[in-house]
Amino acid sequence: MNSFTPRSFNPSGIARQGLIASLLVGLGCAVLPAKAQPQPQANPDQKAALRAVAKMMEGQRTYYQKNGSFRATVFNIRQDFGITLPSTFDYAVRTTTEAAYSYVIPAQGPKVGLLNAYVGAAFLTPSQTPKITTIICMNIQPGQIRPADPQLVLGTLVANPTGRLVQCGDASIEVKASMVNE
Repeated sequence: MNSFTPRSFNPSGIARQGLIASLLVGLGCAVLPAKAQPQPQANPDQKAALRAVAKMMEGQRTYYQKNGSFRATVFNIRQDFGITLPSTFDYAVRTTTEAAYSYVIPAQGPKVGLLNAYVGAAFLTPSQTPKITTIICMNIQPGQIRPADPQLVLGTLVANPTGRLVQCGDASIEVKASMVNE
């Protein structure tokens, strides 16, 4: 497995992009919306990576339900659940006592600038129903940038009648229909 280097998100870069977009609009140029993203279905490698991270999250949920903990290595998750991991991506897992994060990052190669990274998260929500909530997020910018971790947010911070919410981190968006509750 190749390693990847986490990069920090630069909020001033967004402000700069917003300024540039405003200038281009003023000049009559077409500008894509900030949330524009490539569709995973458009690229077979991207689609395979999305399937891999979805299966990794389902594997974490299943393993936790049976064993009371999350799997801490990509090798064990792949072996336990027969997951095929495309070679155009690198994989990593990080676990805590309350969450498991699976990272799928484009590997170095000719397609690296065309592919987006994913992070899937499985959150344990004790004393709540559901007991485990999962979400998959995709970076809005292609490349080897590690996605910011999704967060389990207290309901007092946002309008949320159930008291808990999962949301994607900065510079990433939720993959539609990826939030699954146990």
